[in-house]
Amino acid sequence: MSIFKHIPEIEKILGYTFKDKALLVQAFTRTSYCNEHHAREADEDYQSNEVLEFFGDAVLSAAIISLLIRTSSTRYAHGIHTALSEGDFSNVKSHLSDKSNLSVSMKRLGLQRYLLMGAGDKKMGMENEPSVMEDLFESLVGAIYIDCEMQMNVVINAVSRMLDVGEYLEKGKTSQSPKNLLQEFCADKERRMGAPVYRLVSECGPQHKKEYIFACEIDGVEYGRGSGKNHRAAETAAAENALMRLRTECAPPAPPAVRHPADTAMSRLYEHAASHALPAPVYEEAEAPESTVQCPAFVATCTYLGKTAEGRGRSKRAAKQAAAERMLALQNAEK
Repeated sequence: MSIFKHIPEIEKILGYTFKDKALLVQAFTRTSYCNEHHAREADEDYQSNEVLEFFGDAVLSAAIISLLIRTSSTRYAHGIHTALSEGDFSNVKSHLSDKSNLSVSMKRLGLQRYLLMGAGDKKMGMENEPSVMEDLFESLVGAIYIDCEMQMNVVINAVSRMLDVGEYLEKGKTSQSPKNLLQEFCADKERRMGAPVYRLVSECGPQHKKEYIFACEIDGVEYGRGSGKNHRAAETAAAENALMRLRTECAPPAPPAVRHPADTAMSRLYEHAASHALPAPVYEEAEAPESTVQCPAFVATCTYLGKTAEGRGRSKRAAKQAAAERMLALQNAEK
């Protein structure tokens, strides 16, 4: 495998020297490579980076939290004092561990060019696919974790370099999360609404790839639903949809204004649901297969009154707007 001659270069980029070089090679080994070579070399037993990716995914969260504690907190007489709120910490962690951010970070490192893949994957240029770069990032974290015999300080330092956490924190990208914004909206003295409550509606999919749907309820009324790959992501999506509906309902009267149809479609659906005491529309969004780092693309589905409409866009919000517009068109066609 030609990757061996590049190991010194890879280690220099990572800032970490592997004691067991085989772990580093495995981190770069895709399943397609294993399948292809197993058929030709029966005496060799190649294992892909999937198990390292699994370990790395779990370790990465702990490493990021450790970095946030290290960079944004101090100990004092009464315990720990932090420079950021819990909501800000959550937002920073979500951004840093987000799959798209891992892909961007791996592209910056340029290590995807050393991936070991099957001939078909190479022909399609799979090494530059965001999902493949995300997997490689997590696989490398898992490999470092095992190679250093689970010394978290070593992993934390490696993750800090790979993600460039210091630069991110210096830029102050700590906007509030939808859940925090919704909490503040409800707590406003003029509204005096109860605190948002999040309820699990359903879950589906295999154990390793679950999809959750949560409802956001305020004072016993459901204001929005959202889906995600974990409870936090689904609750955040539900809060975003609930906040959008509440802002629409609580907005003061305004003179008619010319607005792009895509900007009003989602609001009109929420208004329809509210005026008829119906469950709010449910939006689900995902990265489109053709999406790349340079040209992102997303697909969203809008489910309302038993019907589903799909929309596409260059951002998740644009895709949801397109789906809502399509749903309105379906409703109008039935009248």
